[in-house]
Amino acid sequence: MALAFEESGHTMVAQLMVPFLKDGARSELERLYGEDWSREIVSRAAMVQADLNRPQNKSMIPLQLTLFEQGDETFQPDKHCPNNRCSVGAVLESREVLLRSSFSDADKRQATIYLMHYALQMHIPVNSGLKRDDGGRKIYLKDDDLQPVNLAWIWNHDLYRQMDKRWFTYAQELYRDIEKVDPQAWVESMNPADWALEAHEIAEAEVYPLAAEGRYSAQLKRAGTAVLEEQLKKAAYRTASLFNEMFPPEDAPDMAESEAEG
Repeated sequence: MALAFEESGHTMVAQLMVPFLKDGARSELERLYGEDWSREIVSRAAMVQADLNRPQNKSMIPLQLTLFEQGDETFQPDKHCPNNRCSVGAVLESREVLLRSSFSDADKRQATIYLMHYALQMHIPVNSGLKRDDGGRKIYLKDDDLQPVNLAWIWNHDLYRQMDKRWFTYAQELYRDIEKVDPQAWVESMNPADWALEAHEIAEAEVYPLAAEGRYSAQLKRAGTAVLEEQLKKAAYRTASLFNEMFPPEDAPDMAESEAEG
C-alpha cells in the first residue's frame, strides 16, 4: 500500500526547492550540513520513506495524511489533526524544532528532512483527500488489463512514474516553468493548513471525479499528471519559502525571537 509519495519525486522536489532558497536559509543549512549542504539535503530527501518501512516507526504513518470530510471549508485542528498526528502537524512541529535553540543540530537536521517530506505529502491531493476512503486507499480502479489498482498508489507512485523523467532533468524543467509565472501567488498564505485545505479542494474537484468511472483511464493519466505537476511546483516553492521565512537575512528581525516575545 502506498504510504508516501514516490522516493525519486521527493528527491526531485528537493532539488527544485534549492534555487528558491535565500541567503539566510542557505547560511543555516550550510551551518547544519556543511559546504555541500545542497547535495546533502537532496540526497537525504527520500530517507523518511525508508524510516516508514521500519516496524518501530508505524506511528509515523498517520503523518503522511491530512484528511477531511466532504465539503469541509476550513481546517480544524481537533477534527483534522487530532493530537497533531497529520501532515500539517508534522510540518509545524518540524518548523518548531528548527526555530528553537533548545534543540540540537542533529534534531534540526532531522527536522529539515521531515519538513521537506511532509510539506510535499500534503500537496499530493489524494493525501489531503477524504477520511471516508482513507485518502484513496480504499478505492480501487481497473487498469487496462482489468486488474485492480489503488487510487492512492496511482497518485503517490504511478502518475509520477508515467512521466518517465530523470529527477534532475525534471527539476530543471519545472524550474523553467516556475520562472514563467508569478509564484508569489502560491505563498499569499504561509499557513501549511491552508495548503492542505487547497489540496483537499483539488482532490474533490479533480481526483475523485477522474476516478468516478472506476477505470485507470488515459484521461485520468493525462489530467492527473497535469494536476500533480502543478502541485509539485507549489510544494517546492512553498517549502523554500518556509525556510526563507524561518531564516531571514542577518539584518532582518529574528523570527524565533519575535515569536518568543509575542
